[in-house]
Amino acid sequence: MPHPQFEAVNLISDPVHGYIELTKRLLPDQAARAALPPEDAAEEDLLDTQWLQRLRRISQLQSARWVFPSAEHSRFVHGLGVMHEAGLWGHALYPTLRETLAEDALAGGEAAAHPIPSEALVAETLRVAGLLHDVGHGPFAHFFDEHVLARWPAPPHPSRDPGKRLTHEDLSQAIVERELAPLIEGLRRAPAADPERAVFAQGERIDPRWVSFLVSKPPLADPAMPLWVRRLQPLFSGIFTVDNLDYVRRDALITGVATGPVDADRLRRYAFISPRGLALYESGLGALEMFLTARLFMYNTVYFHRTVRAIDLDLSEAFAPAFEAVFGDRNPLEALGDYVMLDEYALLHQAALWARGERVAAYPLAGSGCVTPRVAELWRGILLRRPTWHAVREVRRDSRAEAARERVEAELRHALGPLLQADPDRYRFDLADADARPQNPLLAEGQLVVARRDGTLDTAPLGELLERLPAVVTVGRAYERVG
Repeated sequence: MPHPQFEAVNLISDPVHGYIELTKRLLPDQAARAALPPEDAAEEDLLDTQWLQRLRRISQLQSARWVFPSAEHSRFVHGLGVMHEAGLWGHALYPTLRETLAEDALAGGEAAAHPIPSEALVAETLRVAGLLHDVGHGPFAHFFDEHVLARWPAPPHPSRDPGKRLTHEDLSQAIVERELAPLIEGLRRAPAADPERAVFAQGERIDPRWVSFLVSKPPLADPAMPLWVRRLQPLFSGIFTVDNLDYVRRDALITGVATGPVDADRLRRYAFISPRGLALYESGLGALEMFLTARLFMYNTVYFHRTVRAIDLDLSEAFAPAFEAVFGDRNPLEALGDYVMLDEYALLHQAALWARGERVAAYPLAGSGCVTPRVAELWRGILLRRPTWHAVREVRRDSRAEAARERVEAELRHALGPLLQADPDRYRFDLADADARPQNPLLAEGQLVVARRDGTLDTAPLGELLERLPAVVTVGRAYERVG
């Protein structure tokens, strides 16, 4: 008879993390043999939902796969990696999280409003947030956000800019709370060899709103959230995150790009929860600098590759009409039942028909499956990796200064000179910003502080590190239409 620990957890082989553990639901007799309480759901149940399986059909690197042939990995496998990374951080940070919560509660602080969570609850909440952080992505991932979702406003929130536009994170929050909440609430343990560290304390459950809060971007401020959940928010929206700690390593490995080492283990070993929030002992600053450098290198080398951006220029014209052809003019947030069926396989199948001249109309109706001849021609070029734009000039500038993007574009226009004046429609300018950090931790309370060897907490060493890196690198290119 199998040992209970082998019945309770599956292993998934992964090129980045080795083995990723995944809890599987136990039958009553199996739970009894494993000395575990009965359970209604496990991580495998979340993984087997149509929402998670859909991510197999959403590419991780959207148009970059036409430039880096091996970059065929999906948002599904990235989500598994983020889940694993988040669980490692949960276990690593728990001792200091518990200590600071206990001290705050004894002093009558905010932590007194909620029970101190078990290690299993903390780790599993982070794991579920990691697994589901991208569940709202549409075809071509971030391109879908910029060229489709941005036409609608984001759901209102007191701490959110009222002008914020809809993003995949907003869809992820809706899917978590509307579609996956019963499964999330049914979870009762995290992967761990020791049952005492694996099982939630009596009466504990994951509130789906905690998961929704963690995956929101930009990060929300919500005093109603338990203090421990707010303390862990920087793991999803800080200077380094469980998200980018996975995708930088995964994207580099799968594309074959050598970025240099990313020592996530050293970062975890030197990180802890302080009374001021997430802290990094100063001996870990070197690992942080290596990671930020690797991340910036990936932007400059892969995400902003000249041919990737050339394909994106064609997609910028062809994508929205394609979406309207297959989905109509509906807001996905208000049609989640149909949105779950919208993935890249569905879109690219239609694109192949358009490329062959099928389902083409001069005046297509939204939702009819038809596009104009011009859109069909663009999709034919995209599918055959024949972009209609060719980079003829490039400028890279450290854009710490104000109006840097405008200056980069002005420099490109000056370089083209008479050519641009003679035929302005033949040229297009593309500008992209590669940020060395997702959020500025010096401007966001609780994002990250540095613990000096004398025990003091300070942000100055972090500021000194960031001064050595470009805050933002602006990559500007002039493209000429070919053919």
